[in-house]
Amino acid sequence: MKTWLCNASIDSRQYHIGMEEGRIVSVLPSSVSIPAGDSREDAQGMLLLPTFADYHTHLDKSFVGEGWVSRPKLNHIMEMLQVEKELQAGLRTSVLERAGKTLEAIVQGGTSRLRVHVDVDPTVGLKHLEAVVELKERYSNKIHLEIVAFPQQGLMKLDSVRWMKEALRNGAEMVGGVDPAGIDGDMEASLNAVFELSAEFDAAIDLHLHDPDQIGKATILKMIELTEQAGLGGRVAISHAYCLGELSRGEVEEIAGGLVAMDIPIISSVPIDTPMPPIARLTELGVKVHLGTDHPNADSWTPFGSCDMLEKARRLAEKYMWFDDHSMREAYSYIGNPPLLPIIGSPANFMLVQATNAAHALASLPVREKVYYQGVLIAGRMQKEA
Repeated sequence: MKTWLCNASIDSRQYHIGMEEGRIVSVLPSSVSIPAGDSREDAQGMLLLPTFADYHTHLDKSFVGEGWVSRPKLNHIMEMLQVEKELQAGLRTSVLERAGKTLEAIVQGGTSRLRVHVDVDPTVGLKHLEAVVELKERYSNKIHLEIVAFPQQGLMKLDSVRWMKEALRNGAEMVGGVDPAGIDGDMEASLNAVFELSAEFDAAIDLHLHDPDQIGKATILKMIELTEQAGLGGRVAISHAYCLGELSRGEVEEIAGGLVAMDIPIISSVPIDTPMPPIARLTELGVKVHLGTDHPNADSWTPFGSCDMLEKARRLAEKYMWFDDHSMREAYSYIGNPPLLPIIGSPANFMLVQATNAAHALASLPVREKVYYQGVLIAGRMQKEA
């Protein structure tokens, strides 16, 4: 027996969505009658959108529930790393509590896939990881969550390789890294260590790269080279890559060729306080680009966090002045793989909102009225009120 979501609006027309075993099995015009005896729910003409994918966030850094935390004015990432340790040490609540509240807000916002970078180093050990692993298990019926072991304070700088190995034995699925030149001080040695960890644990890689201009360029080119040597095409990603916003058009095109050849995506938080990769141009060149919230709540780095991926896509559209309906619809491709139209056989992961169409939703950021994961209502304002 199918379960039907009736009268859902898609592209200004209404449809009945049939679901079975967590997948979409039928899409019918609302004029067609539903088989007698099947379970049904009325969407009341609300707009149906696919759920979102957040490819870069930090649950363990969130300050949610802590009230206001003052931050000093800083000018360099090395200063920030020290201040982060000091601020986190003064928090009253546990990582599990803060990360749990943040993850719940993410689910309520309609995200169904989440890549979480979790701090691992000799100071915190595996404490942050243990909290996020527990949340992954607790929320397994609401969101697909993947964990990156992340040596925020430096892989080589703090001699964190041993702790990275422990993390990869205890729930982390991907190898992270950060600024092999700028923080670790030895680009080649740091990258070699990252790729050695990947080989030892058969794990994919997602590396933070804040290093600017030519330093960043050299790092990306070396990553492309190492990815090819290791046969890791399609299993390596680069987050932030601010340097791509500082390089010439020709340099970007040179790098893009290697990224496409090795299927290495760029993951951006659409920053407004630093150079940003030329996302539109990278897309034209065939590079995969995904977005991430980075700061899902206020944290040591910024008081302006947000866990709403629709808001992130709107910022991208604003930055590129995508004001026509077609361009605004294209912004959704950066926050999830499913198309806006439901596809038979795909997971029944979607949400209902009060909006005329996808472009209207991007502009207005409506409340998520109902959020479904594998065909089950799991979140949203109306689910809370039921």
